[in-house]
Amino acid sequence: MIQKTVIAQKTRLLAGAATSAVLLVLGAAPASAQTTPTSSADAVTPGSAAVQTQAAPADPKANSETGQDIVVTGTIFRRTNTETPSPVSVITAANIAARGLNTTADVIQSISAGNGGSVPQGFANGFASGAQGVSLRGLSTNSTLVLFDGLRPAYYPLADDGQRSFVDLNTIPGAIVDRVETLRDGASSTYGADAVGGVVNVILKKEIRGVSGNVEGGLSERGDAGQQRARLTAGYGSLADQGFNFYVSGEYQHQNALFANQREFPYNTKNLSSIQAGGGYTGANGNTNFLAPSTSSSSSTTAAVVRPATYTPGNIFSGVPIAGGKYQVLQQGGCAGAAQPNIAHSNVNGQYCEQDLVNQYSQILPDQTRFGGTAHLTVNVGANAQAYLTGTFYESIIFAQGTPSSLRSNNPTYTYGLVLPSTLSNGTLNPQNPYAATGQGALIFYRFGDIAQTLKNTSQTYRIAGGIDGKFGSDGSWGYTLHGTYMGTNLTQDRTGNINIAGLTTAINTGAYNFVNPSANTDAVRSLISPNQQSKAHSETAEVQGILTHAFFDLPGGPVNLGVGGEFRYENIYDPSPNPGSQFLDINAFSAVGHRYVTSGFFEVNAPVLKQLEVNVSGRYDHYSDGFNHFSPKVGAKFTPIRQFAIRGTYSEGFRAPSIPETSGNVIGFVNYTPPAAVQAAHGGNSYVGTYSLGLNSVGNPNLKPETSRSFTGGAVLQPVRWLSLTVDYYNIHKKDLIFNPADSTYANTYLAGGALPAGITITPNAADPANPGLRPTPAFVNAAYINGQSLQTSGIDGQISASVPLGHGIKLTSALEGTLVLEYKVNTGVNGVYDYLGTLGPYNTSSASGTPRWRANWQNTLEAGPYSLTATTYFTSGYKGYAADYNGVGSCDAGQTPASTYLYNGDVSRTVGGALQCTVKHFLSVDLNGSVKVNDKFTFYLIVQNLFDAHAPFDPNTYGGNNYNPAWASSGIIGRAFKGGASFKF
Repeated sequence: MIQKTVIAQKTRLLAGAATSAVLLVLGAAPASAQTTPTSSADAVTPGSAAVQTQAAPADPKANSETGQDIVVTGTIFRRTNTETPSPVSVITAANIAARGLNTTADVIQSISAGNGGSVPQGFANGFASGAQGVSLRGLSTNSTLVLFDGLRPAYYPLADDGQRSFVDLNTIPGAIVDRVETLRDGASSTYGADAVGGVVNVILKKEIRGVSGNVEGGLSERGDAGQQRARLTAGYGSLADQGFNFYVSGEYQHQNALFANQREFPYNTKNLSSIQAGGGYTGANGNTNFLAPSTSSSSSTTAAVVRPATYTPGNIFSGVPIAGGKYQVLQQGGCAGAAQPNIAHSNVNGQYCEQDLVNQYSQILPDQTRFGGTAHLTVNVGANAQAYLTGTFYESIIFAQGTPSSLRSNNPTYTYGLVLPSTLSNGTLNPQNPYAATGQGALIFYRFGDIAQTLKNTSQTYRIAGGIDGKFGSDGSWGYTLHGTYMGTNLTQDRTGNINIAGLTTAINTGAYNFVNPSANTDAVRSLISPNQQSKAHSETAEVQGILTHAFFDLPGGPVNLGVGGEFRYENIYDPSPNPGSQFLDINAFSAVGHRYVTSGFFEVNAPVLKQLEVNVSGRYDHYSDGFNHFSPKVGAKFTPIRQFAIRGTYSEGFRAPSIPETSGNVIGFVNYTPPAAVQAAHGGNSYVGTYSLGLNSVGNPNLKPETSRSFTGGAVLQPVRWLSLTVDYYNIHKKDLIFNPADSTYANTYLAGGALPAGITITPNAADPANPGLRPTPAFVNAAYINGQSLQTSGIDGQISASVPLGHGIKLTSALEGTLVLEYKVNTGVNGVYDYLGTLGPYNTSSASGTPRWRANWQNTLEAGPYSLTATTYFTSGYKGYAADYNGVGSCDAGQTPASTYLYNGDVSRTVGGALQCTVKHFLSVDLNGSVKVNDKFTFYLIVQNLFDAHAPFDPNTYGGNNYNPAWASSGIIGRAFKGGASFKF
């Protein structure tokens, strides 16, 4: 089956590439498909359906002819010439509409400079489930600065992996976005902390007139993954004629849930045994309890299974399985009588049940509902100033359904020894314990199939911002800016189905819960074991910023501009443990509570030394109330020897401040872990040494230092003819004093081998293997506090080509190609040497096993012909090796060198090592098509086909973000071909 899938994928990829080439001539979509500008401020300029690069080396006319001046991301100066020494790309509202993307988050995630470490929409089981974050250069979400109109929003209350604070892209109202600017360069000298990998600045429209909106609906070709969207905007007033503009905008969108069993193999199961591999091996069956239940894991199904055990009377958690004891099915009706049918096994280990929990319960996409509104006022203050005030409310509701909870856990309490006692609390023999008459306990393996596990995240965001920009002086050479913002996010998490330890203890000791026939249990008993649980978290940011600029004197190339500014910022995160008192099993007790104040001063000098040479120097000093300071300098230059060609480059130093979770938080993350082959052999390959969840316990450290960075860029801009522009930029980033949790799975291997652990690393072991009590127990947790110490080196090349070609007879072709090639990505761990993550699944921990692909690219082609338009957008991510140095050591594609899931195969009831099952994960290429027709000046209808060729997500059994696929790069491949249709209007 895998061979057939690969052939089919190759056919689709070739077809996709060919179709994209054809669509360079044929492709297009309307600038007005979902955007309805009604004023000069909103009007779509020629060619704006393509990605606009800040590339044109010598054509300031685009703004100077209209008298407009703007502030480009990365500088504090207003200018008519948008080309600065730093590389900036711009995605306009028309471009977003042409691509047919639903949200601003989707647009930002498609940026080619984004790499491993982002938080994708489909990662519903992550710490920050339901939120989305971007990671430029693969430096993770906490090294990418996200701005709204040049100001900082609040962090999402929950940190990615409990450590990395980030901005939730879903809080950005898409209906009023004017453009998204991406600065692909360090910018701490302008913006302060976190702008190491780059800056994403979402700029809202300042003027909208009339009434406009759109409605849209869609679903996949398979009849699922439905989505609906509606927007309505109304504005009044002309800044040019009346001196003011006021608009209000509202939007609603909904995405239906998608389950694994709604997709085909291999995304709908953990059982890969149908895959045929060389040497007579087959893919591993990863179903729960394909092998006999493990006494050192949560391996349980919805059919109760028991085995005899000794225990201390009065302590139901003290069970120790009796050596040689056989498993026995307790469930009435056997394995098939469970809430979801189980597969029966009977062998030398006894009788037990196998269950495909992925197929029966796993969710690919949660149910998502988002709605919100914005009010925005812009007023001209005299002839030389303009003020604005805006307020936004946005609510996001994410509802995820999970796998029923097991009563076996090691978080926060070790319950692997849980038994049904021989005697109930009233002194009678326990009728559910088949060994009660002999005084033995019944070690139980069970999931509560009659209690649904759900998580509902309700996030409410409030934001207000305002400011004034203007000029003064007889010649208008002085400029000033005063901006302020406040944003707060309230997050409520409602959980069902988690097991309350006290309630479980009572139910077992009294015999109240019926494990033999769970359908006979009352709601009262279920509520005793699993009461509804709610937790609340909050984050907020307040910021005030002032800037003063002046053109002092002229050089041969023009006036020298000096700008100075100051900023005060307040940050607060209140994220108490969602499991206070450790009352529930498997609710991670992550927490982060703290606030701080940041005071900053900054400057920038822009000197056009010659008409052909511009030099820019900037710097910023930040003081944190946490107890550290940092100065960040930057210098850049642009040389334009001829109008058609420019060379540019920058050097900068930056920093990332320790996040509040890193200084005062606590979190336990879990990774899939399989003991080394030698350890498996020593235990006879039994279930005790099978793959299980290893806890990595991270503790906040108030003595952390900031991460620091050094980066430089160098590139060229070529515009041989007016309709064609090409840019190439090299980037090189070095970070040191990385903040990390030194607890990774390699120390679990060291511990099992009897080696010495570094200072600060401790191991919490599991209980011993009952069959081999003399051997070292497997590790349950690797414990450590965050520290500084590692360094990171990455470099690469960005390339962009844009063209806008009038073809005559009212037909225009617009094309934009954007790509990023990563040349290196290495982390010097110190203790374990240098890890090379390029083209692999690493860094496994900080990228959430999304990896570091070498290539990412997108190519948009638009053809407009009168009222008709068609756009084709191609998205490409290169393949990678299915191993990660920080997951299971430095690896290769040889047997035994890759993560466990890539090389384990099964025989009858044991697994043996063979050649790699899927060491190389294939590249992913998909094409979206958007066509529209403008019926008249008021109405436009459009149809969008996403994933036109139904490209399947590449098979990846190594990542944990999705089941046998990587949601960071191939989410559209798991949904498959999908259709959306809608209409936009304006009056």
